Amino acid sequence: MAGTGLQGVRGGGGRLTSVVSMASVSSELLQTTSTANCEMAILPLRLMLELQPQYLKLEDDTLTSINQNGGYNLISDGTFHIEGRQCRVINYIDRKVKLESHYDYKDYRETILAKPMLFITSAKKDNTDSVRTFAFVVNTRHPKMKAQVEGGMNDVISSVMGENYQLQFEFHNVVSNYLLKERFELLDKNLSFLYTFKSDALLDIFHLLGLSKKTREVNGNIINLYCTKPAKKEQVKMFMSKMSNPLIRMGSSADRRLSVFSLDVINEDPFGANDGLLEEPSTPLTPS
Repeated sequence: MAGTGLQGVRGGGGRLTSVVSMASVSSELLQTTSTANCEMAILPLRLMLELQPQYLKLEDDTLTSINQNGGYNLISDGTFHIEGRQCRVINYIDRKVKLESHYDYKDYRETILAKPMLFITSAKKDNTDSVRTFAFVVNTRHPKMKAQVEGGMNDVISSVMGENYQLQFEFHNVVSNYLLKERFELLDKNLSFLYTFKSDALLDIFHLLGLSKKTREVNGNIINLYCTKPAKKEQVKMFMSKMSNPLIRMGSSADRRLSVFSLDVINEDPFGANDGLLEEPSTPLTPS
């Protein structure tokens, strides 16, 4: 789903992310049956499509995100490039959204945290002309990721002095630093999202001067989920299912209205046991 918004601001330098290889992902990291202990993950988009066909379908030049019962919040500008061609996206959350009421804000906050965020981005292999398209996943079910997003939203409300403000969440530096270690150069500037809260205030001098525009750098560990062996693919598929399967939030819905962001109420604990990933040597994002 697309929205409108103001031009965002770019974040400053972020610290280097930890590099966690697939060989490190084991049953010890899957601490609960409902939440994989993965903060962020990256893998080739083609592999993502293979492992999650119930949620993502690429037909001709159109990618459809299916997330009414689980799945991902695909955050996009509406198009992306894969293998030299441009594709359009159906069912996504625009990277730049304008909110005009506290109801909109509540729906947006709950929606953005209800499912893993999915970004599609491109990078070029060092010293080659090879451009690869990657899926970057932010596991909002992980406490650290949820705290950074939710905390950023709460902090800006308490810090701005006017009714109007803009908040951008930035992942560019954390992904760029990771890809550099894998000998890739990030090409796109689309690993961010922002929302602008625009009230009916006649004049908000703080917003006009840019004092109410905030950027929140998000940091964390990135796991490389690239794999080729069938057995490992099945384990990675199960691992990703623990992030993308339905989650229910308990509580009354009496004050809820139909969300403009298509938020659905879903079910938690899809698995009854922890299933660890098979051990194999650490693999790069793509074959050498």
